Amino acid sequence: MGFFNRGGPKEGRDERDQREQRQRADIERIAAGGIPATAEERLRTLGAEAGKTFTSDLSVPEFALVRRAGLEPITQVLGSSVYHVGWQFMGGGWYSTSQELTVLSDAYNDCRRRALQRLQTEAELAGADAVVGLRVSAARYEWGSDLIEFQAIGTAVRAPGLRTPTGPALTNLSGQDCALLLAAGHRPCGIVGATSVYFGTLYTWSQPIPASSWGGWANVEMVGATQTWYAARHRVLQVLTADAAALGAGGIVETRWAQEERPYETGDRLAGVTYIIHALATAIAPGEGTPHPDIATVLTLSKETG
Repeated sequence: MGFFNRGGPKEGRDERDQREQRQRADIERIAAGGIPATAEERLRTLGAEAGKTFTSDLSVPEFALVRRAGLEPITQVLGSSVYHVGWQFMGGGWYSTSQELTVLSDAYNDCRRRALQRLQTEAELAGADAVVGLRVSAARYEWGSDLIEFQAIGTAVRAPGLRTPTGPALTNLSGQDCALLLAAGHRPCGIVGATSVYFGTLYTWSQPIPASSWGGWANVEMVGATQTWYAARHRVLQVLTADAAALGAGGIVETRWAQEERPYETGDRLAGVTYIIHALATAIAPGEGTPHPDIATVLTLSKETG
């Protein structure tokens, strides 16, 4: 049977060798932070053919407002990275203190950076000046507990006024919001994102374990867990602010938060929680010139007269 035959019974040795050679070349390109050769060729061709039928994931209202703002959709662009998380060293007594798990935080942040970099590369090859409606999602898998993945997707557009010195501007603003931002005299500078992974104990020295079973008899705030959540969120905001400043932005908008929790159990009780907090936002700055708002005439319609 040819079910497990490499390439199938009709594939010759030369064709199989060429296919495997292309796969090895693609793996080398991806290891260097790039994208597969076939994707690059398709996007280069698309970028050279102005006026070609476009693809997008814009809704009808988004498309209408994007076009009204002078943006021309080109194609959908994608970026992905599947990443292995390394080993996190923990010192003695780690379960009794709140601390950032820097190996995990760094893995998430590098994985997202690679996915966004590949998406921006695709937009560059397509001849785009910006990517709007960008969505980024994180995933973990039961079949690979030490793997994480970030996926990014958006619509590449032509808009010469939005291009940045480092390439196409990325924004998670919808088409409507992007048009509103431009009308208000601002422009997107790029995407900023951050993840912080913090472990925190539920109990502190000032709050000993309840004398009875888990939960005890009283209402009480688990101050260790609360403090850990604040530390993780503060760390994420620090990174977002620093990255926005590096882009020359005056602020960030459309900050989208996501959170995961993983329990740490010892014996028959819950001893601590690991918080994974993600955030993604658009850095913005004043645009060139002063916005000119549309002038509208408003008539009040009423059955009454006089």
